[in-house]
Amino acid sequence: MIGQVAAALFDSPSHGLPSLDRSAQDLLDPTIPHETRAVLASQAFMRFGGWLRYGLIDSETHDPRLLDPAEAAALHRTLDRALVEGRLGEALDALAPDLRDYQILRAEMLRLMALQPIWPQIEDGPTLVAADRGPRVDQLRARLAAVGLYREDWSAGDPFDLRLETAVRRYQGRANLSPSGQLDRPTLQQLNVTPQARMAQLRVNLEQRRWQSRTPGRRNIRVNLADFSLEAWEDGRLARQFEVMVGRQVSSTPEFSEDMQYIVLNPWWGIPGGLAQTRFQSFRRNPGLAAQLGFRIYDANGSQISVYDIDWSRWGRNWPYRMSQPPGSTNPMGEVKFIFPNSYNVYIHDTTERDRFSETRRDFSAACIRVRDPLLLAQWVLSGQADWDGDRIEQVAAGSTPTVVWLDERMPVHINYWTVVGDADGEVRYLNDLYHRDDGLIDRYQQAYAAAAETGWSRISRRATVSSAGN
Repeated sequence: MIGQVAAALFDSPSHGLPSLDRSAQDLLDPTIPHETRAVLASQAFMRFGGWLRYGLIDSETHDPRLLDPAEAAALHRTLDRALVEGRLGEALDALAPDLRDYQILRAEMLRLMALQPIWPQIEDGPTLVAADRGPRVDQLRARLAAVGLYREDWSAGDPFDLRLETAVRRYQGRANLSPSGQLDRPTLQQLNVTPQARMAQLRVNLEQRRWQSRTPGRRNIRVNLADFSLEAWEDGRLARQFEVMVGRQVSSTPEFSEDMQYIVLNPWWGIPGGLAQTRFQSFRRNPGLAAQLGFRIYDANGSQISVYDIDWSRWGRNWPYRMSQPPGSTNPMGEVKFIFPNSYNVYIHDTTERDRFSETRRDFSAACIRVRDPLLLAQWVLSGQADWDGDRIEQVAAGSTPTVVWLDERMPVHINYWTVVGDADGEVRYLNDLYHRDDGLIDRYQQAYAAAAETGWSRISRRATVSSAGN
């Protein structure tokens, strides 16, 4: 059984975790007394198992993570069962996230570790477009060839032709960049990320999967903001997948998890004051537009007032008014809104700008998440709930009466920001860091990673070995 733990420890780097090779070697060292190695194996199981199950750093503070008493007790119970069954290695494997793409990302980590790739960089410069020539065009071809998007049959000095433009579009599409076919600034930055930086990004993304694996929920919704995608999961199986729009950079969608409690068919739109200031300045120029769109306006006391009674001189300072729009064809909430109460006032809902789902980069909202095919999502959320089949949902949504439907069972909603994803076909995509959140997280993870590597089990093992020899 000690050998099973050692074999698992050798796999630690493939999980994006600090190397435990020296600890594994100590466990296999016949010169160290068996009793000492047995103690070390239990300690290593708890340390490595804790990393796999709960993560190396805290999901909120990003500080190095310590097990709380309940987590430590749960791991001890797992260790005790594994000792009785003689399956320590299998028990450690089972502590890793059971998420669809976790093993795909691990395989990518192993590939990068084994190949230690070196791909060509592209010199800085202006945007490259069709018909351009020169060293930077050659570098672009070489870089795309390194990721398998361009064949090697080309010569230095060849112009930026249709085949290269197509390869650039494919790369941009995979990264969720606007597929212009040109080497613009965002595409250049993405292409010039070094292999070492990719490995650091991959480590963090593996860590993020560990954070979510603790309480995903039997039926749950997972949104990946960086991939503009929403997944509906049931009993560990991907049931449905939807495209979404997310917040602009100035109103970026936060990451959090909360339980969905109810949905609203034909919702009103209660407009936050800050959003009203930026979106409805047209009312100041044309007050009649408010009545035309059906808006109701309330003062600070909650009394409904006419748009003509608004003190426009207070616009942009301490705006004391609240605006609400009833259901209808111009209501940005569309036909359905999914409510999971949270401190950010962020929800999932329909949209009147459905044509914008045709775009690759979809950061258009004011922080909320707009979903394509919302009635289909509502059918899945309410599946099995009495009197709410697809026909009933569509019938109610076709009207104009706001209707609240409480869920029989609360449903976890996880809003994530993952910039590396593994697709069902095993392909790994490195996504555009839309909100520029990766760098700070990578720095904090690298600090914890380096500290754990420096003060890891190899040092403990050596101390224990010396102590045993001294006895």
